[in-house]
Amino acid sequence: MISIHPLKKLTTGLFAFAAFAFLLTSTPAPTRAEGDDVAATYKAKCWMCHGAKAEKSFDAAKDDAALADAVLKGVKPKMPAYDGKLTADQAKSLVAYMKSIR
Repeated sequence: MISIHPLKKLTTGLFAFAAFAFLLTSTPAPTRAEGDDVAATYKAKCWMCHGAKAEKSFDAAKDDAALADAVLKGVKPKMPAYDGKLTADQAKSLVAYMKSIR
């Protein structure tokens, strides 16, 4: 007959392993401008003026914070403001994406 003590340890160990594996494999849902969505956001809002490779009217040498601010506040006379349509994190993601495709 098997004593209860070893079975309790085994069950507890298996439960802990399953919980740990679940935590490792679960990822939070991406926000609108993360991952594949950032490319879709770029294509929907930026591509027509900045081009497929962000080669038009985009100075990648500028500070990321200044570029994200430009996304949110707009640049007169042509670029609209996206404050209220995009979050600050989404603007930062767009800037990073634009720098990555150059």
